[in-house]
Amino acid sequence: MNAPLTGIKILDFTRFQNGPHATVMLSDMGAEIIKIERPGDGDPGRSLGREEDGFCAYFEALDRGKKSMTIDLATEQGAIIIRKLIEEVDVLTENFRPGLLDNLGFGYEDVRKINPQLIYAVNSGFGPEGEWAPRGSFDIVTQGMTGAMLGQAGGPGNTPIQIPWGLADQVGSMIFAYGIMSAIVARERYGVGQKLDTSQMGAMTTLQTLSIQRYLHSNYEPTTRRINPVFYSYADAVGDWLTIGVLTPKHWPLLCEAINRRDLITNEKTADPFARVANSEWLQYQLTESFKKNTRQYWLDELIKLDVPCGPVYSYAEVSAEEQFWLNGYLTNLEHPNFPGHRTVGSPIQLTETPIELQGPAPELGQHTEEILLQLGYTWDQITELRDACII
Repeated sequence: MNAPLTGIKILDFTRFQNGPHATVMLSDMGAEIIKIERPGDGDPGRSLGREEDGFCAYFEALDRGKKSMTIDLATEQGAIIIRKLIEEVDVLTENFRPGLLDNLGFGYEDVRKINPQLIYAVNSGFGPEGEWAPRGSFDIVTQGMTGAMLGQAGGPGNTPIQIPWGLADQVGSMIFAYGIMSAIVARERYGVGQKLDTSQMGAMTTLQTLSIQRYLHSNYEPTTRRINPVFYSYADAVGDWLTIGVLTPKHWPLLCEAINRRDLITNEKTADPFARVANSEWLQYQLTESFKKNTRQYWLDELIKLDVPCGPVYSYAEVSAEEQFWLNGYLTNLEHPNFPGHRTVGSPIQLTETPIELQGPAPELGQHTEEILLQLGYTWDQITELRDACII
C-alpha cells in the first residue's frame, strides 16, 4: 500500500530551515515536493556549513526526497510556468518575508482563482496580524521574543541562553507540517481549499505552554534555574552520565533502593515531595555522591530492574552506535549518488498499513527542472530557449 500522502503534490517555495523541514516530513509521508529555487545559487541553505567534500548536512537533512526546479519568478515566462504548476498541485508552501509572493502576483487571492482547492500554507515569523506581521525573522529573534532564552537561563535577571538546533525553526516546521496535514484532511472531507497561517512565534509559544500558562494564571516567573534532583543527570565513577526521571510517588522508594540509599525513604528531608523540593540542594549532593560509587551501566541495570525511569546521557557518537535508533528507523541508511554508505535521520513515525519510506537524498540544484517541464507539456526546444534566457 502507498504512503499516506502519495499523490499529493506540493509546490515548495520555502528555504532555510523552518519551511524545508516541514516539507521534508511531508515527503517522508509520500508527498511529491517540487522545490522552487533561484537559478544560479538556489536555496541559501545549500551552502550553510558545507564541508570540504561538498557534503552539506544542513541542506541534506532539510531537503532530502524532494525535486529541485530552478525558475526566475520575476520573469513573464517563469510566472507562466508557476501558474501551470499551481493548476496541478495540492499545496503551496512559502516562508518568505510577508508580501513577497503577493508582489509577484502569487498571493493567496491570486492563486485561488487558478486553483480554488489549493491549500496555501504560509509560515511567517510573527503571524498574520499586528505591527510585527510584515517583518522578517530568524530563529534567534523568535527565541528571544517568546521568552525562551530567558526561560532557559532561569528567568529575568539572568543572561539569555540561545537554545541550539534552530529550535524555533524546528518546532515551527513541525507545527507547519501539522497545519498542512490538517488542511489536507479538511479538503478531503469538505472539499475546500484554504489559506493556512502559522509562525515561529506561535510555535514557540505552544512549545512553552506549561511555563506561559502558569504565568498567565499566577504571574509566576522564575528568577533562577531550579533543579529537581530526582529529575536530573548524574555522573558515575568514571565520568559517564545518566539521567533519572522520578515524578510519580511509587518511583521514589524504588530509586532509593536501586542506589542503596534506603535511608532517604524515611529521612525527614526527603520523605515527601515537598520536603525534597525544600531540601533540593542537599538531596542533589546525596544523589551525586551515591552515583559516583559505581559505573553508569551498573546503575542503569539496577534502576531498570526496578522500573525506575532512567537512561544514559549520550554523545552523538553514542547515539549513532545505539541499536534502538536504528531498529525503529529514527536513524537509517539511504543510498546517495555522491556519498557511499550514507546514513541519515529517518522518520519518527511508523504506520502499519501505509508504510513510510524516505524518497531519496537531497537534489542537486535544478536536477528535476526538465523532468517537470516535460510533464507540463513543454518541448525540448522550448526548454532550451528557457535555459538560454536564464529563466531556468
